[in-house]
Amino acid sequence: MLDQHLMVPEVLVMSKKQWNKLSADSQKAVLEAAATSKTGQRQLWADREKASEEKVRAAGNKIITDIDKAAFINAMVPVYKKYVTDDNLKALITRIQAMK
Repeated sequence: MLDQHLMVPEVLVMSKKQWNKLSADSQKAVLEAAATSKTGQRQLWADREKASEEKVRAAGNKIITDIDKAAFINAMVPVYKKYVTDDNLKALITRIQAMK
């Protein structure tokens, strides 16, 4: 991620209703498959991102990577204060901000 303005998580989503219909063995198999596939998904994402960057550069575009994110971070402070009022959401934002 060049500027980190967008970091897309890869998620596996399933209806709780359908999940509850699965046997314990099937639930275990789904969880194991999800855990196994995450490395491959991340590699595919990284490969696609690299190929896309190469294509953009080959077209003569300059990519700016030295970005001071402080202004963006500071601009979000009032947004968080206004809209992030739930303790669980506050904890999530804190975890996200702690990511390196």
